[in-house]
Amino acid sequence: MANHLADQTSPYLKQHKDNPVDWYPWGEAALSRARDENKPIFISIGYAACHWCHVMAHESFEDQNIANFLNGNFINIKVDREERPDLDDIYMQAVVMLTGRGGWPMSVFLTPELKPFYGGTYFPPSPRQGLPSFHQVLQMVVDAWHTQPEAVRHNAEILTNEILKEQENPVPSEIILDLDVIIHHLHANYDWRTGGWGGAPKFPQPMLIEFLIQQALTGNQLACDMVDHLLEKMALGGMYDIVGGGFHRYSTDTAWLIPHFEKMLYDNAQLSLTYLHGYKLTEKANFRQVVINTLDFIRREMSNPKGGFISSIDADTHEGEGRYYGWEISELTDILSEENFNFLKELTDISESGNFESGLNILQLKAPLKQIADQMQISEEDLSIRLQKVLSVLRDAREARVPPGKDHKVIVEWNGIAVRAFTEAGLLLERKDYLEIAKKGMQFLLNHTLTPDVRLHRTWNDGLSRHPGTLADYANLIIALNNVYNINFNPKLFEQMQSLFTTLQEIFTSDEGLYYDTDANVSDLIVRPRSLQDNTIPSGNALAAYVHWLFANYENNPRHFDAARAMVSQVTEKAGKYPLHHGAWLQVAGLLAKDSKQVALVSKGPLTSLSSFLDIYRKTYRPFSIIAAKHTDFQFQAGFPSLLRDRTTINGKPTAYVCEGFTCQMPVNTPEAFEHQLDQE
Repeated sequence: MANHLADQTSPYLKQHKDNPVDWYPWGEAALSRARDENKPIFISIGYAACHWCHVMAHESFEDQNIANFLNGNFINIKVDREERPDLDDIYMQAVVMLTGRGGWPMSVFLTPELKPFYGGTYFPPSPRQGLPSFHQVLQMVVDAWHTQPEAVRHNAEILTNEILKEQENPVPSEIILDLDVIIHHLHANYDWRTGGWGGAPKFPQPMLIEFLIQQALTGNQLACDMVDHLLEKMALGGMYDIVGGGFHRYSTDTAWLIPHFEKMLYDNAQLSLTYLHGYKLTEKANFRQVVINTLDFIRREMSNPKGGFISSIDADTHEGEGRYYGWEISELTDILSEENFNFLKELTDISESGNFESGLNILQLKAPLKQIADQMQISEEDLSIRLQKVLSVLRDAREARVPPGKDHKVIVEWNGIAVRAFTEAGLLLERKDYLEIAKKGMQFLLNHTLTPDVRLHRTWNDGLSRHPGTLADYANLIIALNNVYNINFNPKLFEQMQSLFTTLQEIFTSDEGLYYDTDANVSDLIVRPRSLQDNTIPSGNALAAYVHWLFANYENNPRHFDAARAMVSQVTEKAGKYPLHHGAWLQVAGLLAKDSKQVALVSKGPLTSLSSFLDIYRKTYRPFSIIAAKHTDFQFQAGFPSLLRDRTTINGKPTAYVCEGFTCQMPVNTPEAFEHQLDQE
């Protein structure tokens, strides 16, 4: 008998549509049945690219005996954590409280009132490594449900109350975050051997690196040293795919060598931005190449024909996890000429025994290209060109293999980051092709996920958009719109930013200054979540604080500065203690600690008449400034930011106004004067 997942748009749910388990999607059909039959709910949360989700599915959810037990004793619900991050956040808190750790697949047992009373992550089919078998867990839960119902519900109340406490508003701090102290702390705990903080598994921490880049641009040398070292180490590791471009999800070891092989859009979009900004900070050519390889990978393998960006690529193929990415020596000698094989061997650590399972090699450079080029007495550029040609041969050979599966759903939150990455790379690297990709991606989101009443759907797949947008969806789309606005300063895009920001403030607001993560109309939750720390992507509230900062600068509105400061004040204590989990907040704190620059350009001619000013502005990464322009390409449209109000040309020539803290210098007509004002502290 078919279960209830066949008509879902989530590829993860569809992966389970033929399981003998009578799965429901989260919704009233399942929840009302649990109430009517007074049965506990088993909720399994995961995502399409999750390796251990696949393992548990094959071991347990495809097993008829397990399915019979589940179907007879539980209402069974499958949730795609990427579609419903609110459910994932709530029940992950319960699992961490119960077990001390989290992860996916997440297995949680709820009362019919949706209150958790037991849970964990992966459970094996038979007891091993201290874990009970999944069947033992199910039997224990059923026994407790029938023989100790009061104890079960008491446990559920305790857990639910603890979750509610986690959502209580933090007390605003009178203390201002001392960013230099935080950087010294990070520097003292930094791993100068392999890069990063802590042991395995190692995650790339793009939000924290962005904070360090920001502070390095203010002259902090400790921040600059950590950025330079960490970006080099990650680019040398196997977590970075030098053949196909892009990054795997994280490193299972301390040296960034053996990755967890999923490729996620959010990682690659964020890391392309991080390496782009790192390149502009250091001018290191290999960082620029990482940006190009990563964005070209997204364009080639994670884009749909309509312009959206898909969510993820699996770790697994039919041959096993990571097999698609590894190389036997015999394969390399068959594919490459003797000359090219010897060249690759000189640059990378490859051997007969391999550095991964079954004699496979994960390709990684022995040293930074500049160091190798100096040893070989050739230019870094010539060495890079030759290496890219050899790697393109391997990429063609790899593409002949059976590829891993993909999750084709489009998520607004992640697409916003990808649009931003293509936009900034297009502007800072002078790549018009990237700008076209960004504009097409933005148009896709506006066409397919935004309703006429300015409400967002979070996901799109197979022609259908679903699920109310989250705070992070709205904030990321606003930030992406701001980036695309910077391409040609179309006031319609600024108007769209304003409309979305108005909606964000209406549907996510709370009385305490912070925002809720979910739409006010989402009613199937035991608590309305508000997650303040970064996870693999920035906290929605940190992004919203940044949006307040943007509009404070565009509109010269102190209310937005006050709102951003009030939000940061409520995470000051935790951000100071746990900077690894609050990188996005630290970025906002860094912006608020320094007077920002507002740049206004005006011309009686087309956008091209402002090119000499724009070339200077785009020469480097300028996180502490915003820019707006008025020109005749959009002469008869409304929607200009207040920054442009009453700005006129001087002597009829294209004119630049550079303001700092809203105190403006004299308007100038020449690029030389503009550059002098722009770079003046």
